Parts: sequence; C-alpha cells; structure tokens
Amino acid sequence: MVSIDSNYKGGPADVAYTISTPTCTSADKIDPGIPTVILLHPIYIAKYIFQTQFCDPKLRRFNLIGVDTRLHGDTEGKVKDIWRGEDAALDVIAFMDALQLPPCHFFALSMGTRIALQVGISYPERVLSLFLVSPIPAEEPAGVSEGRQEIYDCWCLGWSDPEHPDIEAIEDAIRGANELGFNSRGGPLVEAIINATKPKSVRNYGPGRLEEGQIATVDFFTEKMDYSTEKLGRIQCPVKLIHCSEDIAYPLHHTEELWQRLVDASVDVELEVVSDAPHFGTVTNAIEINSLLHDFLMKQTTSDVPLPLEEVTSPYQSMLIAEGWSPDHENEDSDEDDLVFYTTSFVS
Repeated sequence: MVSIDSNYKGGPADVAYTISTPTCTSADKIDPGIPTVILLHPIYIAKYIFQTQFCDPKLRRFNLIGVDTRLHGDTEGKVKDIWRGEDAALDVIAFMDALQLPPCHFFALSMGTRIALQVGISYPERVLSLFLVSPIPAEEPAGVSEGRQEIYDCWCLGWSDPEHPDIEAIEDAIRGANELGFNSRGGPLVEAIINATKPKSVRNYGPGRLEEGQIATVDFFTEKMDYSTEKLGRIQCPVKLIHCSEDIAYPLHHTEELWQRLVDASVDVELEVVSDAPHFGTVTNAIEINSLLHDFLMKQTTSDVPLPLEEVTSPYQSMLIAEGWSPDHENEDSDEDDLVFYTTSFVS
C-alpha cells in the first residue's frame, strides 16, 4: 500500500499495487535500468485480472506494476458525488509521484483505457506509450449504459437487506458483469478471477457503500469525454488500440472512431483487431495480445532489456490457485452453466 492525496474530493486513498521485475515476482521497487509498464484494470475486477501478463516471460523483461483504483481490489479510498476520468488520472499521477516513478508505458483494459488516455492528455510528459485494449468510446452507447445500470440495480436489490442477502439477485449481477466482460465464457481462470472479486466487491461497494458503487460502476462511464482534436493533440507518445472482435458492448466502429480522432490530432496511432476475443480479451486471448504488447514496447525501447527467463511467476498466482485455478488448466473452457457462485464467497 502507498498513501496518496490527489486533492480529489473523496479524500486520500491507500493504493494497493504490485511490482514485478525481471527477477523478482513481488518487488519493493522497480529496476531503474529498464522501462516500466503500469497496468490499469477494467471495471469490477482489480489488478489480478492481469495474471496472464505478469506470468509472461517476454513481458517480464520490463518492470510491471499493477494498481487497484478506488473501489476496486484492495485499495482503500472513497468516491464522492462524482468520479471522472480526470479524477482517476489525478490518482495515477499521485501514485507515480509517491513511488517516484519515471515516465512509464501504460497497458490498459476497458475502464483503464479511459484513465490512461486521460493521463496521456493531461500529463503527456509522464507517458512513454499507450497500449489500449477494448477502449471506452467518448460517449457511452445507451444500451451499454442501461446494461451497466441493470447490473448495479441487481446488486443493490441483492443487498437491500444485508442480514438476509438475496443471493439470486447478486448472482444475476455477477452473471451480467461476466456477460459484459467475457461473453459469459467460463474456464478455470475466469471462474477464479470472478470468485476472487466477489468479497472485494462487497467490501468496496456493498452494504453501506452502494451509492459509491453507482458512481464508480455506472456514472463513471456515462460522462461524455472531450476527445476533441485539441485535447487529443496533447498526447505526445505512440498509441496502439486493440479491438476485441467479439466485444458485445463496443463494435469495431467505436474503436475506429477513436483511431480517426487520434489521426486527426496527429497522434502516432495504430489499430489492430484480435479475433474471437471478448471485451476482457487480455485474459482469454493473452498469447496474441501479449505478443502485440511486447513488440509494441520493444519498438519504443532504445535501451537494452534483459533476455526473457524460461519461467516467471505472477504475484497473483497463489491467490487465484486458492480460488480453484490451476496453471495447468489455464486454457480450459467451460460453459456458462458450469459457473458456480457459492453463497460463502460473498464474505471475506
């Protein structure tokens, strides 16, 4: 944990993070001789969603930092009235300042792309590159907003009587989130990630904090972003956009529109489509996305980086194994009906 105060109206936060270097799974600080990549997670699921990135020997040629935003994972910090991309970007910069980090590369997924892009706009000198998977459009489609609201409403219904939670309503919310992120795909790793998320969600935006959940999981996305040529033109680094072809929330034209806006703003930008990948494709299609990320980082790297080790371990591995996952079964698939949500999983 590191304490930050970004002057956001919600107050200070204690930010949970992990650092992995080429030779250390859980390090206290980065290796200053090699570039650093900050990984920004999507909605609902915190930094451990990047299990498949942290255990990739090629990506571990770099310093990797996973960070939990407010109301996610193990970070302790409130949201109040409104929490926007600009507020989240302020938190990121305060985090970088607290760790005395140099300019970094950013790897972001879904919600994290809105934060990373805002960091690139507001603090371009702190960003070496932006690799954005399933980027959130400037304006949320009405149907997606309604879906997010429905997930939240089911969650609230489930906790309307905290002494007697409505497990069916809570499971409906979880299934809705799984549909948004994974197209209701199962598999041992997805199931372990979901099971790890449930008690953290209860703590972060369960009973007593439901209003904060509305702000962080719904209202954050309904804010229309200013992606004008003037704003996007402030970005000074290369950008790569990754569209996941089976994304049920945002069809390809949304990513193409962002690509065109960046082109019009004279930003160095590329767009690539990853086939058969859901919105959270960094989990299900990690091999292809990791390869694209590695090659992109190497293009931006002028200094020497270590050769990949034969095998590295993720800092999230033991937690996910405790939730039923085995590294030997990482690529197994299971049907939606195989997903089991245990009542006891809703408490820490």
